[in-house]
Amino acid sequence: MAKKLLLGVLVLAVLLAIVVGGVYRWFNPPAPPAQLFVNGTVVTMDPARPQASAMLVRRDTIVALGDEASLRDQVSHDVRVIDLKGGVLMPGFIEAHGHFPGEGLAAVAVDANSPPIGDLYSINDLLERLKMLAQKRSQGWLLAYGFDDTRVGEQRFPTRQELDTVSQDQPILVTHISGHLGVVNSAALTLLGLDDNSQDPSGGYYGRDADGHLNGLLAESAFAPVREQALALSAMDGLKVLNKASQLYLSRGITFAQNGLATPTMLRHLRPALDIGMLPLRLDIWPDAEAEHQLESGALSLPWSKKVTRGPVKLVSDGSIQGYTAFLSQPYYRLPPDYPPGYVGFPAMDAAALAARVTEFHCKGRRVAVHANGDAAITMTLDAVAAARRACPQIKADTVLVHAQMATPTQLDRMVALDVTPTFFNTHVYYWGDRHRDLFLGPQRAARISPLADAQKRGLRFTLHADSPVVPFLPLQLVWNAVYRRTSGGELLGPQQAIGVQRALQAVTIDAARQLGVDDWTGSLVPGKKADLVWLDRDPREFLQGWQSIQVLGTWVNGVLRYPQGQEAR
Repeated sequence: MAKKLLLGVLVLAVLLAIVVGGVYRWFNPPAPPAQLFVNGTVVTMDPARPQASAMLVRRDTIVALGDEASLRDQVSHDVRVIDLKGGVLMPGFIEAHGHFPGEGLAAVAVDANSPPIGDLYSINDLLERLKMLAQKRSQGWLLAYGFDDTRVGEQRFPTRQELDTVSQDQPILVTHISGHLGVVNSAALTLLGLDDNSQDPSGGYYGRDADGHLNGLLAESAFAPVREQALALSAMDGLKVLNKASQLYLSRGITFAQNGLATPTMLRHLRPALDIGMLPLRLDIWPDAEAEHQLESGALSLPWSKKVTRGPVKLVSDGSIQGYTAFLSQPYYRLPPDYPPGYVGFPAMDAAALAARVTEFHCKGRRVAVHANGDAAITMTLDAVAAARRACPQIKADTVLVHAQMATPTQLDRMVALDVTPTFFNTHVYYWGDRHRDLFLGPQRAARISPLADAQKRGLRFTLHADSPVVPFLPLQLVWNAVYRRTSGGELLGPQQAIGVQRALQAVTIDAARQLGVDDWTGSLVPGKKADLVWLDRDPREFLQGWQSIQVLGTWVNGVLRYPQGQEAR
C-alpha cells in the first residue's frame, strides 16, 4: 500500500512538473534559429561602432553587424529576414526607475489624471467615476490614481465626507499623482484603525479639518500602510494589471521594466507570475529594507535570472515637491493657506537613521538607491553615503540617487567624488515645470530642476526615468524633454540644462543598463549581447521634435517578437 501511495505521489509530481514546464514554455517561446535585420539603420549605442545597415541574431543573441550581403553569407537560406523598411533598429528601452506594473492599474481602478495626461477636471468628475467603478466592483477597495489637487477646478483634495457619498461601506483610496499622498473615506479609516486621536507617525502626517477631525488625507509614512493594503490585489486583478502594464510597455519599445520600491507583500503577490515566466519582458526589482532583510534570511525568495534581476536596496529620504513633502533647504515659493510660514517640507527619516541604513547595506556589499528630490534631502543622502564609505572603505558599490530634482553644482561634484549616479525624473520639466516656476519653487530654482547639462559636464553617467505610474513611461518623451526642455504650457524652462539627442538616447538604453548593472549583456547592439530590440519607423535622432508621431513597429525580448502580439515581422 505504501509503495502504491509513493508511486502515486511520484506520478503526480511528474505530471505537475510537466504542466508547469508547459506553462512556462507557453509564456516563453523559443527565439527563431536566426533573424537577419536589413534595409534600415541599426543604431547600436556602441561608440566603437555607432551604426550599421544590417544585424544578424542567432536565437537570443546578437552575433554580427555589417551589410546585408556579408551577413547573408553567414546563414542558411531559411533565415528569417526582417525588412526594416527604412526604419531604425535600436536597443530596447530600459526603465531606470519606475514602479512596474503600476501603469496597469487602469485595468482595475479609476484614472484620475488631469491634463496633459488624462481628462479629469474636478472633484465631481472624480466622484462620478468612482461611483461607476463601484457599480462594477461591489467588493474590496475602490481605487483611483493620478489625482492632482493643483490641476482640478477646486484646487484641493477631496474630503473623506465627499468620498463617503460614493460608498460608506467599501474602503476608497484616491492616490495623489506623486504617489506619496492619498485620500481615503471613513470606511477606510475604520479599516485602518485610525480616528481623531491617532498621532502622526514619524515622517508623515494625517490631514485634519479646522476642528481637528481627520479629513482623510494621508501623507508619506502615514500613507504607506494604506497603499500597501489597498494594492494587495486579488490574483485575478493582479493578472489584469500585469498584462495591461506589460502590453503598454512593449508597445512603446520597452524591454526592461523596473519595480523601484518592492515590499514583501508586493513581492509575494508577484512571485507566482514570475515563477511561471508570465512577464513577456525583463524586470529589475529594488527591494525595500524589509524585503531585503527577508531575502537575506530566506523568508522570501524570488527566481532570480536575466529575466528577473535583483537591483539595489531602495531607501527614501524625502517626499514629493508637488506634494509639498520634499525636503528643501529654502522655503517653498508659494504655500497653501494652511501651511506655516517658512515651510521647507520634511525628511522621511532623520539623518542618523538614513546614514545607519545606507551603512548597513553598503557594508554588506549591497548597492543602495535613495529617493531624494529636495536639495536638503540630497545633502542628507550624500552625507549618508560618505558615512558608509568611511565605515567600509574596502567595499566598492556605487549608489543610485533617485530623482535628484534640485541637485546643485556642489552636490553634483560630491556625486562624482562619492561614485553616486543620479537618475533624473526629467519630465518634471514638462508635467510640472510651469507650476514649479510659479507655485512650488519659483523661477530661479525651477530653471535648474533635472540639471542634465551640469551633470554631463562633470562626466556623471546619469539616466532618465518617469517614475511610472506617476507619469507614463514614454521613453521618447524623456529624450525629447531632455533635448528641448519645454513645459506643458509651451514655455522653455532652463534651456541651459538641455543635452544632445545622442546623450539622451544613451540615458534610456546603455546608461540605464549600466545603472542597473546589466550592461555586460544588454543595453547596446553588440555581438554577444541579448537581442532586446525596438524597431522604429523613423530615426529619433532626426525626427525627435515630433516624437509622438514616431511609431514602434516591433519589440523583441531575448530574440522573441513580443510586440505586436501574434505576428511575425517580415
